This record gives sequence, C-alpha cells and structure tokens, in this order.
Amino acid sequence: MRYIAEQSQDWPTVINWRNRVYEAVEHLEDFPESGTIVRELNRKDIREVIVGDYRVIYRVKRRTPEVISVRHGHFLIRSILSL
Repeated sequence: MRYIAEQSQDWPTVINWRNRVYEAVEHLEDFPESGTIVRELNRKDIREVIVGDYRVIYRVKRRTPEVISVRHGHFLIRSILSL
C-alpha cells in the first residue's frame, strides 16, 4: 500500500484501492476457487483476482485462501518462488 500511496499521492484513492482489495479477499473467504488459475504457473491451487491494475495472487489450502502477493498486472510470474 505504501507504494500505491507514493505513486498516487492521493490518500482517498489509496484508501479506495485498499478497500477494494479487502473486499476481494473477503469474497475469497466464501468462494476460494472463484479466482482464475494463474496462467504462468498453471496450478489449480494458485489463483488470482484482479483489482484494478493489480493481481491479488493467492493459494487455496483446504478450501482456505492464503494471499501470497499483490502486484501490478504487467509483472509476469516466473515461478512460485518469485512470489
């Protein structure tokens, strides 16, 4: 969130973005497999939801989502270790 704040220098925009990310993650608590499989990794347990220009990447373990990373959408993922 700090990076977003530094880039935008507009706190209402930052707070709105943060709230949208939180809402997306809360939705995943009820529907953990609703995100799409991360195409670069092609693993059923690693999924993502898009929030604006950002990818919220998470792992599903026993139907529980675990957020791994939030990164700008133009960054490709080379391996699970790069998360």
